[in-house]
Amino acid sequence: MSYALHELPDLSSLGGEWTTVTVADCAFGTPVQVGRAMFPDHEWPFEPRNCRCWDMPGAWYLDGYVLICLGCGVDGT
Repeated sequence: MSYALHELPDLSSLGGEWTTVTVADCAFGTPVQVGRAMFPDHEWPFEPRNCRCWDMPGAWYLDGYVLICLGCGVDGT
C-alpha cells in the first residue's frame, strides 16, 4: 500500500522530491501510479519496472512516516 499521489509526504527537508512512475501492482499485476523518491546525487540501483521489491529492504524516512524501497525508490508505505 502506498500513499495516494496527492498525499505523498514532503521530502524537501531531506533534499528530495517525488516523481510519478507506473508499476505493476504486487497483488494483481495491474498498472498503478506511485511516487518515486528522487534525491540529488543519488541513483537507485534498479528501475521500478525491474526491481524485486519483495527481496529488497526498505528504509523509513521522516521519523517513520514514509517507507521507501532501497532498490528503486518507490513509496512502499
